[in-house]
Amino acid sequence: MGLTRYRTILWFAKHGIWLINSFFILYFLLPLLAPVLLTMGFPRIAEAIYWTYGFTCHQLPSHSYFIFGEQVAICQRCLAIHTSMALLGILYGIALFRPPVLPFRWYLLFFIPIAMDGGMQFVSELMVAVPIIWLWGIGLMMIGIINLILLWQRMLVWQVLVFLAAGPLALIIVQTFGPYESNWLFRTITGFIYAAGTVWFIYPLLEESFRDMQREAQTALTQAQ
Repeated sequence: MGLTRYRTILWFAKHGIWLINSFFILYFLLPLLAPVLLTMGFPRIAEAIYWTYGFTCHQLPSHSYFIFGEQVAICQRCLAIHTSMALLGILYGIALFRPPVLPFRWYLLFFIPIAMDGGMQFVSELMVAVPIIWLWGIGLMMIGIINLILLWQRMLVWQVLVFLAAGPLALIIVQTFGPYESNWLFRTITGFIYAAGTVWFIYPLLEESFRDMQREAQTALTQAQ
């Protein structure tokens, strides 16, 4: 029983990156399959896919692609994120993209484009019902609290300040140029940037963890034999 357990752990550790890649490949392919299944006359399977992805994506028709006249099961931004993670994960798995571990403070910068794009649209919608002065007050108060906490923890680096400055910058842009509406191109580009940062940040850490698991399992198997 013990040997089987360690062999399973060893196999998982050796193939962990590709198992994660398989998940992301499946995750972005199923939403593309849903409209195809509808067109081919398999509504129950398609509806199950739409229902499942409805828990992770808003599925707004105005923010989605269509295949054969039917809506893809996730929005343009989510599709860009998960497609990019799958493709970049494959490149990582075949050693064409093997950067060093990305510190979290640098990873924050990859959030800025997607936060600005989505944030400006969200603020534009809020401004219809909420006075802009309230948005400034709430935003600055939250930034002040976060700054104090990070300063107390000695984690207030310039990358964090740039990330936090994205909120006020989004408000200034909307105030200056009027309501903002994102489009498929911006959603795709910002989704790719976020996905690239996520793969760069997470995959080297995962590989280190899998390597440690592999060493421990191999040692346990050697001692048991």
